[in-house]
Amino acid sequence: MENNAGIEPQNNSRKMLTIVLVSLLAAALVLGGVLIALKIKADREEEQRQSIINSGTFHAGITVGGVDVSGMGMAAAKDALKAAEEKLTEDVGFAVTDGEHTYTIDKSFFTITYNTEEKLNEAMALGREGTLEELQAELSDIAANGRSFDIEYTIAAPDFTEFAAGIAAEVNTAPVDATFGVKQLEMNKATDALDAVNIGKADDDTVTDLRDLRFDFVEGIPGHGVNEQKLIDELTARTEAREFGTVEFESEAIEPEVTIATIKETLVMRSSAYTSYAKGHYGRAERVHNMTKACGMIYGTVLQPGDVLSCNTLLGDRYEKYGWQLAPAVIEGGANTEDQPGGGVCQVSTTMYEAVLMGDYNIVYRQAHSSRLSYVPGGLDATINTGTIDFKWSNNTEAPIYVFTWIDKEQKRIWCEIYGLPFAAEAGFDEIELISERLPDIEPTADEYITYSGLTAPYWMLKNAAKTGYVYDTFKSYKLNGVEVKREPIANTVYRMHPRRYYVWPGYVAGTPLQTEYQLPLPQKNN
Repeated sequence: MENNAGIEPQNNSRKMLTIVLVSLLAAALVLGGVLIALKIKADREEEQRQSIINSGTFHAGITVGGVDVSGMGMAAAKDALKAAEEKLTEDVGFAVTDGEHTYTIDKSFFTITYNTEEKLNEAMALGREGTLEELQAELSDIAANGRSFDIEYTIAAPDFTEFAAGIAAEVNTAPVDATFGVKQLEMNKATDALDAVNIGKADDDTVTDLRDLRFDFVEGIPGHGVNEQKLIDELTARTEAREFGTVEFESEAIEPEVTIATIKETLVMRSSAYTSYAKGHYGRAERVHNMTKACGMIYGTVLQPGDVLSCNTLLGDRYEKYGWQLAPAVIEGGANTEDQPGGGVCQVSTTMYEAVLMGDYNIVYRQAHSSRLSYVPGGLDATINTGTIDFKWSNNTEAPIYVFTWIDKEQKRIWCEIYGLPFAAEAGFDEIELISERLPDIEPTADEYITYSGLTAPYWMLKNAAKTGYVYDTFKSYKLNGVEVKREPIANTVYRMHPRRYYVWPGYVAGTPLQTEYQLPLPQKNN
């Protein structure tokens, strides 16, 4: 009996241990099952969350630009929004009109940029962050309340220059620039040349600008049309303000670029000179006739840049058959004078020479008389002679010049005026004064005796009186506001000395006195 009693407690302990172990195992199995179940649930939820995040489609309730993009992918949404983009800019453009003509600028004329992709990216990013529960809550809110994204556009004002020019080419009436020409004179029947006589002023003294006596000015005519720059500015401003629609323009006056006023800015009397024929034989009727004819032939001559004026070319050969009359001319190197056809025209070329110098034009060729003249300062004359001696000068400016010679028979003066560009401001002067400086004279040498076969003793003739020779240096004095700024030499001119010369009989012995009562006049030449 005692032995059995000792075994029963041990069995109970084992049973208890078994029960505990079984319980622990059961608990472990339950816990494991729970953990497995939780893991499975967590994986399922993450999968759902990732599905939401990476769906690549827009959530339900999202609109972009007024278009419901729910369930659409990015590409499909972009296609769906093209119509919205077009509608957004459907009013972009202008109808440009003057009431008679209408010109259209459509949307294709502009460079338009939409922010559609930016807004689609913002919309796609909704509901892509947070836990599944947060995402589901956000998606529910989006579906219930919606999310809206507006698209916008930007537009840059293009260059409307060509467009405006096209309108102008069609509707504009071009202005007509002002013009001018040399005033035409009547022909002088006596000289067969222009009647350049007594034209120093208007008959009624109403004209104060000499240019209005020398030229006929015709004022320009305004045109009409679109003010291109004004239209360009308005189209640009309205594009920037997005105020599209109708743009009205009015035809405006288009003023000529060239007016009489602008012409006169570059057409001034650059120089003028006159010489007097009031003294002595200078006023002989035949000589005045020749000078009148010469003035009429030169009047209004136009020289283009680089052109050369030749007095002999303009006047032609001076012969009686061409209407030139016999008048005093210097002969024998200044020792004498005789009547020749065209005598006196040298006073016209001399007057022109002075005007040319004062205009600072280029002297091509000039020769002084062999004898000093009283109507011009020494060294400032220019002689001409048919076929031998010419006076030439050229237009050394960049614009045409106009030469006017005329005779004032009331004041007995020959005039030369030259019109063209004014002196350039950068030249540093505004007028030229001519200076004549007399150098020591050349006294006549001893009398000369020339044998003349037509004489017999004791008869003789005076060929020419003794004449002193003269020398002059001439200068241009450049002045600005009346003050000399520089001085340049023009020429050194020598007028020939002549001893007293006699015609004597053959066999005359030097030193034999010539008695006054036996002096004969010089024989007259047949002209």
